[in-house]
Amino acid sequence: MLKLSHSLTALLLYLSAPLFGRDVLLEFKAAYFLPTNSVFKEIYHHGSAVYGPELTVQLCNNKNWYGFLSIDYFQKKGLSVGLSDPTKVSLLPLGVGLKYFVPLGSDRADFYFGLGFQPVWVHTKDYQLDATVTQSKWGFGGIAKVGSCVYLPHNFFIDFFIDYSFVKVGLNNDAAVTVPSIPTKANVSGALFGAGIGYRF
Repeated sequence: MLKLSHSLTALLLYLSAPLFGRDVLLEFKAAYFLPTNSVFKEIYHHGSAVYGPELTVQLCNNKNWYGFLSIDYFQKKGLSVGLSDPTKVSLLPLGVGLKYFVPLGSDRADFYFGLGFQPVWVHTKDYQLDATVTQSKWGFGGIAKVGSCVYLPHNFFIDFFIDYSFVKVGLNNDAAVTVPSIPTKANVSGALFGAGIGYRF
């Protein structure tokens, strides 16, 4: 996954090259994912770290509307409901949407809020005594963002943010019959509290 993250960061830099006449922000973010679904919390207990790159590009010169593209990674171990068998979930959320920046009275900081779509790849492993059941599935939802960018010398910046992701994923019914601890629909919604460090082109 680390190699994938590096490859995507390089791709984001390549895609942003023709846009250097506009404001372009590239950052690497780390956050704490706090799940809001009771079943998810029962299986995987508390949240864990989520991290990944995000590209934010001004849509028009001298305008406050920006587009964003992001990819994150999350992994957590837990115990299945009922049987208490070891289980592991991996999430790969993608984000694409719009942000609106509001200057805070100086060139040193901006406040922003945003909305977007969020496809999420969900991979689960449920370890049984006689078998390991794995599932992979794409789900689609949305993401809401609020945050503030604090601009540092030499074009660097720090991004303090709170996101909320709302995603439900339908899993395979046959796996749920074979392994009763696997639900037919997974709710992977939750809040993210974090910060990023980046470079403003």
